[in-house]
Amino acid sequence: MTLTKQDFTEIKKKEVFFFDLDGTIYLGNKLFDGVLELIELLRRKEKRIFFLSNNSSLSTADYLYKLKKFKLFLNREEIILSQHPTIDYLHKKGYNKLFLLGTTSLKQEFLEERFILTDADPEIVVLAFDKELTYDRLEKASKFIQKDIPYVATHLDNRCPIEEGYIPDAGGIAALLYKTTERIPKVFGKPNKEMLLFKLEQYNLAPNTAVMIGDRLYTDIKMGNSAGITTCCVLSGETDLEMIHHSTDFKPDYIIEGVWTLRDLFR
Repeated sequence: MTLTKQDFTEIKKKEVFFFDLDGTIYLGNKLFDGVLELIELLRRKEKRIFFLSNNSSLSTADYLYKLKKFKLFLNREEIILSQHPTIDYLHKKGYNKLFLLGTTSLKQEFLEERFILTDADPEIVVLAFDKELTYDRLEKASKFIQKDIPYVATHLDNRCPIEEGYIPDAGGIAALLYKTTERIPKVFGKPNKEMLLFKLEQYNLAPNTAVMIGDRLYTDIKMGNSAGITTCCVLSGETDLEMIHHSTDFKPDYIIEGVWTLRDLFR
């Protein structure tokens, strides 16, 4: 399967651009060619830009710092992470004491949100992309989950793309826990369409004014499809043309090699 000539007129008319981060804007610690120029072009044309990631291994503050090192200067309103709807849910439901499978960076954000992190008697188990996972923590999570206390996850991506290939993501950890507990967590990140729609509602914009650009069919493209938003799949991350060809569930409206294609489009 090869890329065919596409008419990008519809994309050029969009008012809102949602970008995935890992595999779309950068890979590991490498920013893709054309990103900075594309963002500058979109800002000049007064487009609204948002960056989304299911990757909950970093706090919001650390994410903004990482993007700043790439010379991507964003405000907090322009970044949407899977821990945001998760934290919102926990507050609304009145949960206070959590057992969190997460990194030191993410734990700091939860502490700043006034949650108590405990290994003893949690009210709920929260699974995130824990790059500091130990067997001891995994064992404790298994025991808590088997006690039938509530169990949620920021997201369930199977793998995270890096420069050398892939590493296990939160979905891999959840799969391991399922083998032990036979329980699946409630999930808040992509492909939950609310990650897109709440921003559009905030600015009183219709879904047909937006486009979702990402590298995963089962999160980015599925989310855009369910939200009624135009979708554009990049081939710079997890998905390749064969995967798109064989997918019966999630089909993007556009397929491009990478964001540099959009840069050339808006020049």
